[in-house]
Amino acid sequence: MKNITFGILALLAITLFNCDNDDDCALTTPTCENEYAANYMTTIFNMADGYEDFAEWMDLEVHEYDIQINQSGEICSIGYQNPSTYTGSYTMAVINNTSGLSYSGLHTFSQAGLDYQNITAVTVTSGDVITVRRTITPGYTPYDAVIGRVLRQSDFSDVPYPLASNQVVFLSSKFSESTTVINNNSHPYIAFGFKAY
Repeated sequence: MKNITFGILALLAITLFNCDNDDDCALTTPTCENEYAANYMTTIFNMADGYEDFAEWMDLEVHEYDIQINQSGEICSIGYQNPSTYTGSYTMAVINNTSGLSYSGLHTFSQAGLDYQNITAVTVTSGDVITVRRTITPGYTPYDAVIGRVLRQSDFSDVPYPLASNQVVFLSSKFSESTTVINNNSHPYIAFGFKAY
């Protein structure tokens, strides 16, 4: 019995004194990686593979894409850049098509660069398909306020979805307004942050 008690005390002492003042033994919690989607878009839609980044293009009210995320976690922020012609707001939506969970909220973004804003988290289980959507707020003027940043093939051919890289698969894109729908001709640059579990 003395040996067991001594062994437990020795293990406890080793555990306590093995941690220094640098918080080596502190538990770390996952943080929101804002650049999650942007990093994958940069990898997949790069200039070496014939894609171009158009800062202001595609003049339709709704820009969206579907993505499959192959790791569990939560979408925790949304990133976008208002075009130079528009200082108003957008309804930004993140919809988990697998579980039905979603976020929708009104946001106004910087015109100077990609601007990330926190959202109510949308939980993702590995393999879930997510729709990421930007809809311009009604009453906008001028008409070119609906343009947005897209990634497009240099020869203007459609994007050959699905496109995969590591933990994500970009499945499709859609631009729409009233009765006009354009599928897969470019990829909207709507970023989001992700906190992996």
